[in-house]
Amino acid sequence: MSESTSFVGLFLGFLLSATGVHASCPIELSPPSVVVRYGDSVSVNCSTSESLSKGMGWEASEGGTGVKQVNHLVWTVANLTDWTASPSCFINLSPGSHFEQCSQDPTVVLYTFPETISIRSSGGAGGVMNEGETYNFTCAIHNIAPVQNLSVLWYKGDAMVFEDTFDNPSKKPVNHSSSWSITPTRQDNGVTFKCEAHLDLMPEGPQLNASSQGFQITVHFGPDVQCFSLDILELREGETLESRCHVTGHPSPKVSWLKADRPTDPAVPLSRSDAGRYTIHAEGATIIRKELSVHVLYGPEVKCPDTHTAVEDAPHSLSCVVKGFPKPEVTWYKDGKKAELPENLTRNDTGQYWINGSSTLSSVNHTLDINVIYPPSQIVELEDSEVDVGSTVWLKCSSTGNPRPQYSWDYYQTTNVVVQNEDGVSHLQIHNATAYNTGSYTCHASNDRGNVSETARVTVKGASPECPIEITPDRMVVPYKGRGLQRAICTPTPSASTHLRDIYWQGARTNGTTWSSYDSEDWDLKPVCTATFKVKGTCQKHLNYTLYKTPDSISIRPVDNLSSVVEEREFQLRCDVTSVAPAGSVAVRWYRGNETFEPLSKGPLRVTGCLPENDTKCDLSVVRSALNMSSTISVTLYRNDTGVEFRCEAQLDLGPAGPRPPPKMMSSPLNVTVYYKPVINTTKLPKAIPVFRGYPEELVCEADGNPPPKIQWLYSSDKVPHVSGDTLTVSEPGVYSCNATNEVDSIYHEVNVILKEDYLPLIAGFVAVTVVAISVVFLFIYSIYYKNTKMRRYSLKNPKLEAPSSNVAHNGWDMQFPMTKLSYRTNRKCTTSGLSEGQPVSSSCPVQMSPPSVVVRFGDSFSVNCSSSSDQIESMGLETMYGSAKTEGLSYVNITIESARDWNIGPICYINRVIDGQCLETLSVTVYKMPDRVSISQPSLEGPLVEGDQYSIQCDIVNVAPVSNLSVHWHKGDTISYTERFDGSSTSPVNVTSVFDLTAQRGDDGTQIWCEAQLDFWGPVPNLTTIKSESRDVIVLYSPTFMEPENVTLELPAGGKFTLDCAAAGKPTPVYSWQFPHSIQQTNQNENQSSLAPSIQLPGTYRCTASNSQGSKAKYFTVTEATRNRTTFGALVGGFVFLGVVIIIAGLFLVTPEGTFSLGRGIAFNPKHDLFLNLTTKVSCLNLRRRLALNANSSRVHKCAENNMGINFLKWILTLCMFYFVSGEGCSLILKPSRVVVGFGEPVSVSCEAARPVRVLGWESAISAAHTQQELSVQWKVDSLIDWIEEPICYGVFFTDPRQCEEKLNLVLYKTPDSVSIRPVNHTGPMVEGKEYQLLCEVQNIAPVQYLTLRWYKGQTEVYNHSFTELTSSSPVQVSSVLMVTPTKAENGAQYRCVAELELGPEGPRPPPTVTSEPLNASVYFPPMFLSPEPEVLDLVVGAEITLNCTATGNPTPVYSWQSSNPNEERMEDEAALTSPSLLPGTYTCTASNTLEKKSKQFVVKAKTKGA
Repeated sequence: MSESTSFVGLFLGFLLSATGVHASCPIELSPPSVVVRYGDSVSVNCSTSESLSKGMGWEASEGGTGVKQVNHLVWTVANLTDWTASPSCFINLSPGSHFEQCSQDPTVVLYTFPETISIRSSGGAGGVMNEGETYNFTCAIHNIAPVQNLSVLWYKGDAMVFEDTFDNPSKKPVNHSSSWSITPTRQDNGVTFKCEAHLDLMPEGPQLNASSQGFQITVHFGPDVQCFSLDILELREGETLESRCHVTGHPSPKVSWLKADRPTDPAVPLSRSDAGRYTIHAEGATIIRKELSVHVLYGPEVKCPDTHTAVEDAPHSLSCVVKGFPKPEVTWYKDGKKAELPENLTRNDTGQYWINGSSTLSSVNHTLDINVIYPPSQIVELEDSEVDVGSTVWLKCSSTGNPRPQYSWDYYQTTNVVVQNEDGVSHLQIHNATAYNTGSYTCHASNDRGNVSETARVTVKGASPECPIEITPDRMVVPYKGRGLQRAICTPTPSASTHLRDIYWQGARTNGTTWSSYDSEDWDLKPVCTATFKVKGTCQKHLNYTLYKTPDSISIRPVDNLSSVVEEREFQLRCDVTSVAPAGSVAVRWYRGNETFEPLSKGPLRVTGCLPENDTKCDLSVVRSALNMSSTISVTLYRNDTGVEFRCEAQLDLGPAGPRPPPKMMSSPLNVTVYYKPVINTTKLPKAIPVFRGYPEELVCEADGNPPPKIQWLYSSDKVPHVSGDTLTVSEPGVYSCNATNEVDSIYHEVNVILKEDYLPLIAGFVAVTVVAISVVFLFIYSIYYKNTKMRRYSLKNPKLEAPSSNVAHNGWDMQFPMTKLSYRTNRKCTTSGLSEGQPVSSSCPVQMSPPSVVVRFGDSFSVNCSSSSDQIESMGLETMYGSAKTEGLSYVNITIESARDWNIGPICYINRVIDGQCLETLSVTVYKMPDRVSISQPSLEGPLVEGDQYSIQCDIVNVAPVSNLSVHWHKGDTISYTERFDGSSTSPVNVTSVFDLTAQRGDDGTQIWCEAQLDFWGPVPNLTTIKSESRDVIVLYSPTFMEPENVTLELPAGGKFTLDCAAAGKPTPVYSWQFPHSIQQTNQNENQSSLAPSIQLPGTYRCTASNSQGSKAKYFTVTEATRNRTTFGALVGGFVFLGVVIIIAGLFLVTPEGTFSLGRGIAFNPKHDLFLNLTTKVSCLNLRRRLALNANSSRVHKCAENNMGINFLKWILTLCMFYFVSGEGCSLILKPSRVVVGFGEPVSVSCEAARPVRVLGWESAISAAHTQQELSVQWKVDSLIDWIEEPICYGVFFTDPRQCEEKLNLVLYKTPDSVSIRPVNHTGPMVEGKEYQLLCEVQNIAPVQYLTLRWYKGQTEVYNHSFTELTSSSPVQVSSVLMVTPTKAENGAQYRCVAELELGPEGPRPPPTVTSEPLNASVYFPPMFLSPEPEVLDLVVGAEITLNCTATGNPTPVYSWQSSNPNEERMEDEAALTSPSLLPGTYTCTASNTLEKKSKQFVVKAKTKGA
């Protein structure tokens, strides 16, 4: 210890001694207190840090140690049985110590606890008790210590009803008991009671408990007769005696009913004849007999007909009777007013009557229709009319009567007259009035009671009479020279038949009224029917007669008689129809092949040879005879129309009377040849073609045209190509022209042939010569340099190593990286809340209250001081509902209220002034009460939430006042998410509820939600705290989201490796699956990982799918090959650099000090001699090898061996250089696009391009192979791809590379499924909550299946997805997926569906094609669950209405039943909510049940008087 430390210690010791302060005891006990079961071992460690100690020890009745010179000592007892054990650890200190001798006593608690406890009752045997009597329960606990830690809990059923604690300080075991009294009610029948003993030794010891066996009681009561207090029992008809006078008791009483000393069944519904005197006899625990009168009540009943008919002004015979008990009151109503029925009815009494019979029970209504009949009244509104011809005339006839009158008319009937009767009125309408409508029109109106009539006259001005003749048929169509006989009949109209004198046909052979078509060759025949009438005279009517003739022939020809036409020029066709009639009914149709078409232009149908100005012969509507006709059209033809047949068709459309189908005639076909100009195929003949010297190139000129064009090659005279038909073989540069000529036009195409040299052989030779030359020159110069500089020579004999120079070389890697220190600032948010102080009361009354306003907790005390500055005070005082205070002549008064027990306290301060009299002020007092409980009652937070879904959370605040000052804060994590304030005028405590709508977000996961109730007042309020609910942990399920969501494109480094990062965040933790571009990569990969470093690293598109129960997301990685420099120049430069480095290194190691090049020690290579070693050297080396065994240290042997090694080294260098420079530039094929996704049956096109000149470029394919020798690109094209195993390969043979290279197309052919269906497995009907079920989704005919993802949805939320990446089939297959579901009640009515999605990568369709199944509706059965299952206690105010709400949810819908503890309670309806003003105090049990379960809830109704 240093001198300064000793000094400080001495100084502190002196200071403490001088001041009389002693340090605490330097003893530490571990543990300071122990709890030990009786007979168990115990140990306590006593230690000290004081160095100036003479020793320490333990004093104890068991395990004492005495004094020992140690700094720690353990007190140990193997079996502790001393109930009064009180060990003490002491320490003896040296005089120089700062402490005095001291000790520490650990707390030792020795306990014992019984295995079992027992319960007994003071009641009778078997647990039988009588209702209303008091019984004691005793719980016996034997051999327990310490008893002061014991508590006994009493349970009634599952609810704790009493807790008993003990203050006995005894440490030794005792036998203890706990008693509890009970006064059973009938609701306690069958209830089990038990007691539990709890020994709480926390925190050092255990918490022990033991429970007694259950004690079930049986409660005897009754019999109770519900109607015992009544003398008269009133029942409604149909009710039973036992329903209104129920007898209860336990044991169940025997009940009998007597009427006139005869037994009667109380379960039989009563009728009105069952009223009388009854006696009830009930025998149970006691015997009860009761007599009472029974009145059967029934409502009013009306006996009256629905309708009654009476004659006007005659007495009626209507009888309507209303009866009921009690006697009803009868009222008659008509048109909403009270009415009385007279003895003699008139037409004004007709109408609907409403008969009302009402009593105290109910009311009944009856509707009676009274109909009074009377004869028609005089006709009105029928007047004479004078109209013009062709106009419309209306005549109206109107009369009233009951029954409604029937109308009839007398007039000269014609077809244009229509009579309509509606709404008691008759209308006669004349359409297009003619002379035949002139005359008198008489209207008759009649019913059962009489009839009337009226006449009017109609005059038509300027009308000419029409001939009332009908010809049947009205039109006749006859074929020219037809053999069939047709007839026409001429008859008068029905209205004119009575006026007919004579009727006949004129101008033709007739047979009375019948005309026959004997002559069918007369084009001008016009049959006429003539008739003579008595009044109107003679008139005629013509038969619509048509004579037709089909064409003799029909032909088609070009207008200019050309057999051929030039493409895109207008071309006219003419159709000639010979001898056809009638011409106006002819229609011409044009056909191209077998299809009709609309021509470019179409001329009118004309008569052949007829000039337009000759109207008589050219008018097709006038000429009836056969004519020659023609139709001309204009068309434009194209090369595709060559060989197409044109035809025309003539059709006679003679209307409905003509032949069916209409006669048709088709021309012979006309073939037209379309000529078009030549078109040269420039795809096979580009404008520029390279030709390498020594390699002739073929130029193929192909041209399409009609007539076929003639091909001719044109070139300068100094060229000597070889011409063979359309092919020109060239080996010289220049411009060559291909000329294609036919009758239509001539066209040419120039080709520029460019001569290129093939420098590859020259380059290879040049490189070889250059390498040799550089090597010779370099070795020569290097050897001279070494020889002239006189470098030291080294001998390998007896080599010795020199001492190290102790120099250290640093490689520079120990330099530290520059680091930047990151700093951060913490922004602290400071919030200040200030509450303004209350202002003093200000009014005309000079009074000041202190405090100016009071906020006091319910039950607390407060004081009020009232003072005044007025000098005219006689007296002043304070009045409250709790008392008053008054002073005389003083300017102040105060009062203290010990307990604020009312919610509306308004202390009044008043002063009596000498002059102004009395004035007063009222103090504002707010009495508040903090909530009894704040709780979150929404169970939705007990399970995981789903992101995006909305949840309503309910916070219940119980018994708080005043509600207008209440604020509820909703906390989510460390922030307040929502605050709700309440409006209300109530100052007394109320129960309120706050609802918070939470939309789940992923950021909410792991946070806690709770609600907090706070009362806000102006100014500070002491002891005002906030009440918090319990917190709920929020778990949010959300779909995966990638850390880096964008798709990634990267290059595959040459010889390097790459890693794909697909990390995603989601809950549950996402599961990863990878899809590889090459099947060989599938077998060696662990797919369920977020990052991937493929063992076989190949270019292509990699797909990563991160999925969990909430959804899945896909991310694509496109890996491309790094661009390589394939130019010859780069290869040459690299070769020279590599060769130079090799030569320099070889010179450093192989040049001798004499300036010669040596491949071995002692054998020199002189640049003056040959470059390569001669045969003599090789022979010498062979001879030396034979003598190797004789002289192992011979230097010649080493020289020969090293010489051969050098020769091999030079040969390897030269071979490597030659191979490198002659190997070419590699494969340079580019596919555009490199990956293709195409639907089944859809077209596809891919281009293959060469990056340098190529000899042959083509596609190898089973469907559409193609190749070219001129172009640098070739296309693979299929109009409809249906081959599932198609694998197109592009190949190329280059000029600079003799080998063929290939590129395989990454082709994906897909097909969406034919159907997607969903169904349950091995189950039908509704599902039951909590059970597990399987849903099966089946997908038919889908390809390729490895790109398929089956997504399961519940509503709009994805719950599961299934991928099939392990399958490799490329053709359509059938797959399925199974979803395991355990439904809850929240899923009742939910819809499940599965969606088949083909995710085909970036090249596939966007969005990915999907097919969705039909939804499967889930019906979930679950047992009843009350909205609030806890028992409810309600206060009943006499005369007030009370509601017991027992609403429960369940499927099937619950059925409700009610039971009451009060025997006098009336029968209650089996409904969810029971509302009544006549409920009695007691316990009401509601039972809600369905097919799954039955649950009960209790309501305790307590009596409360008004104002209490």
